[in-house]
Amino acid sequence: MLTPDEALYALLCKYLLKEADSNEQRWVNTWLQANAEHPVLLASLDKLLRTVPGEVVKGGMDTEMAWKVLSERMELGERSGGEVSRDRGEGDPNGMSDMVDREGVGTAKTRSWWMAAAAAVFLLISVGGWYIIHQNERQINYDGAQLVKLEDGTSIQLDPAAQLQVLPGFGKKDRKVILKGKATFDVTTDASHPFIIDLGNQVITVLGTRFSVDNSNQLRVFIHSGKIKVTRRQDSVILTAGMLLEEDTSKQHYQVGAHITDAETRAVVFKDTPLREVLQTINVLYHVNVTADAALLELPVSGTYTGEPVKNVLDAIAYATNANVIINGADFELRPQD
Repeated sequence: MLTPDEALYALLCKYLLKEADSNEQRWVNTWLQANAEHPVLLASLDKLLRTVPGEVVKGGMDTEMAWKVLSERMELGERSGGEVSRDRGEGDPNGMSDMVDREGVGTAKTRSWWMAAAAAVFLLISVGGWYIIHQNERQINYDGAQLVKLEDGTSIQLDPAAQLQVLPGFGKKDRKVILKGKATFDVTTDASHPFIIDLGNQVITVLGTRFSVDNSNQLRVFIHSGKIKVTRRQDSVILTAGMLLEEDTSKQHYQVGAHITDAETRAVVFKDTPLREVLQTINVLYHVNVTADAALLELPVSGTYTGEPVKNVLDAIAYATNANVIINGADFELRPQD
């Protein structure tokens, strides 16, 4: 069990590593204002963590022996200082003894400060080493809009309502996190440690890529680059760059569109793409249901569209395939021209 001092320095380590939650940050800020020496100690800890992380991890410092050595040195310094003060004060007709006394008091205060500082350094090395060794054995939580940088180099941009949990042991056998809400991932490639995103009833396995995930209501995943695998029960789908996946909760299956350069702006590029694939992408991107006559489905379609209304896109495709757009309520159908 940590002593109160060890608990304090463990919290300060957490604060400096930017892993403290809002309550812990407020507590540390209050602690910093309570005493002028506190910012000095925090700066010392910050320097220690930045300059000697390897030594701290190798550590193994015997803090009990360090305290013994420290106390012996301080006792020797006190004895030497006391003899000097007495020698300089004897037979002083000009009142120099008062000055010596004041110097003695100043020296004692300085010595006390350095004793506290030295003690803090020993404690920082001990607790800092414990913290660095064990920090990846605990769960770390992130809430709200922020850019999260993980120790493997992966960066995750969270939306305001998103929640991310980095599970204990991250980076040992795998790199596993739990996501609720929407986030954009830029995952560092590491074939020996797969990056796994747990979405509750679905799992995403990442091979090194940049992609966006929206797990707020129904799952929506867009791949900017690279490749991922989305798994639900016994089903799995491989997604590559330019693909958009949406979960159809009513039919309990995935819908996947391709040839997308930006899902947010509905930017697509078709180059001799079969109409079958084009309509599948439009269905996913615009959340509509578009069907076509079987005679049209294999016709090649080329075109670039960004942010166009779905009716404009369908009119352009119909013109290229010599078809008509038929509107049936909220649905659309392409039929060959007579």
